[in-house]
Amino acid sequence: MNNKNNAFSNIVGFLFTAIGFAVGVGSIWRFPYLLGENGGALFLIAYVIIILIIGIPLFTAEVSMGYKTQRTAVLAYKTLAPGKPWSITGYVHLAAAIMIISYTLPIYAWILGYFFKTISGGFVGMNSTEISDFFAAFSGNYKLIAALAALNIGVNALIIMGGVKRGIELITKILLPILGVILVILIIAGLRMPGAMEGVEFLLKPNPANFTLNSLSVALGQAFFAVGIGMLAAMVFGSYIKNDKENIGKSSVVICTALICAGLLAGFAIFPALFASGLTPESGVGLTFIVLPNVFNFMSGGIVFGTLFYLAFYIAAITSSAGVMEAVVGMFMDQFNMSRRKALLLTIGCMVVIGGISLPTGKMFALFDLITNNYLLTLGALVISIFVGWIWGIDKFIEATNVKNNFTKIWLKVSVKYISPVVITLIFISGLL
Repeated sequence: MNNKNNAFSNIVGFLFTAIGFAVGVGSIWRFPYLLGENGGALFLIAYVIIILIIGIPLFTAEVSMGYKTQRTAVLAYKTLAPGKPWSITGYVHLAAAIMIISYTLPIYAWILGYFFKTISGGFVGMNSTEISDFFAAFSGNYKLIAALAALNIGVNALIIMGGVKRGIELITKILLPILGVILVILIIAGLRMPGAMEGVEFLLKPNPANFTLNSLSVALGQAFFAVGIGMLAAMVFGSYIKNDKENIGKSSVVICTALICAGLLAGFAIFPALFASGLTPESGVGLTFIVLPNVFNFMSGGIVFGTLFYLAFYIAAITSSAGVMEAVVGMFMDQFNMSRRKALLLTIGCMVVIGGISLPTGKMFALFDLITNNYLLTLGALVISIFVGWIWGIDKFIEATNVKNNFTKIWLKVSVKYISPVVITLIFISGLL
């Protein structure tokens, strides 16, 4: 895919887009809670070590496949291992990406709905029971959720139609700095509340009693899926880098560091204010849509800060979903020689079908979540590690990364060829038990 329109303007464009893809919903509502519940600083240390040992090398491997071949998924496998069946995995990556941007549509709809509700002052005066009842009624209003999901698809489509440079690259360059500023504002506001330090302790105080073998497993899973291995985007974005001298390993370090920092910033934006409000921490849906509206009711200027939070949450969501959507569109264009418009329409069609089935967030939503996270992503990452380490060839991979430092070369070789396949296999087996 050598079309000059499918290219980043420079390495900075790649970095912003990849960071936007990586910093998604999980960094905002899941990582901070896991950090506090699993030993604070001990969990953070384990998480960073896992990112270093496995996350960065595997992300580098996936990007390098697209970067070396200048092709997406299926065609990248075919180019690197002609005549061999490994290209089938490209369709696994594609299936994972389509499912992820489709079955999560209800979550994006909830975020938009809460943004509009908060900015209008709709939560003011509500107690915790009323907020909980509101979420139950709101999330069960399928016509409204479908309308908000359609609005989200429209926003994504506008971004994708802009192409790479004027679409996903431009929007992430604009939105990610805004996300950072909003999180800093929320952190300052929260830390000024009496009792906020209890939230800081929840996040960072080493708590050996809460750090168990299961905590290591949780850190491994969070790191693995936060980086987004096997989700198609890294490989497609690699094919958009046209300078053949870029150090892919260094770029991967920057992206993964930004991912860790985003999770920490989100934690400091949420939990000091939460503990200062005397509320109990939760994870996921309960934290974001039931507990936090209560927090903002306790805060002076809560409407403003609540609106900023849901805006930040949507920025994280939209940069991530648009990144994966661009990857799907990019693969359709490359694989089937489609125009961007036709590839986008096909992508939206897939999203409407799967997203429509998932709108009632019950059994089908849970099924898509299980298939994607426990099977498609895990198997996709396992194939990438085996393919790069043993089929394409570890030395060819290292050459493609343009990494010069000898220690870094050894680190990438050992991780991709030996450590990652074993660890991913263990993750997969544990998911079956």
